[in-house]
Amino acid sequence: MKKGSILRRTISSERGLLVFRVPLLSLFLVCWLAGCGMVNLGKWKGIEHTSANEYYYLVKDVHLSPGSAIGAKDNFDHNVHSSVFLYFTPRNETNSYTAESIWYDPSDSEYRKIRETYDTQKEGKKGINRNPKGTVRTMAIPTEELYNHKPGLWKVELYLEGKLVRRLTFTVR
Repeated sequence: MKKGSILRRTISSERGLLVFRVPLLSLFLVCWLAGCGMVNLGKWKGIEHTSANEYYYLVKDVHLSPGSAIGAKDNFDHNVHSSVFLYFTPRNETNSYTAESIWYDPSDSEYRKIRETYDTQKEGKKGINRNPKGTVRTMAIPTEELYNHKPGLWKVELYLEGKLVRRLTFTVR
């Protein structure tokens, strides 16, 4: 055997091992980082099902929360949470649009309607700048008020320009 052919075999076998080492090392690194919390994809929502009459694509996100826009929740304790906040981020905000939320009590009776008009000119005068990726909007009702009216399973419907975007349910106890 020639010296050059042995050297070529050694190099090719090292490349072959490298093909297995790099993905294995990458997999180990990802698993290690995920375990230490550096890689956190958040809570997986799974597939969200909506009714056929909901224009869910008009918003990037819509959820209920007791305070922060980050933590979605569907159970509210009137002794712990001060309010039920409806957070939504419209997709492709126009210069002026109207958002309306209708809150239904456990007996399916309309409890309250909250209507808000968002206008870029009025917002600009107040010093509010819209985020190009979408501005988070909020509507809220005190939890104690809902509990005093009727504890149980409540519903809220969000409308943008008169179109039903989403229907959410939540519990007040």
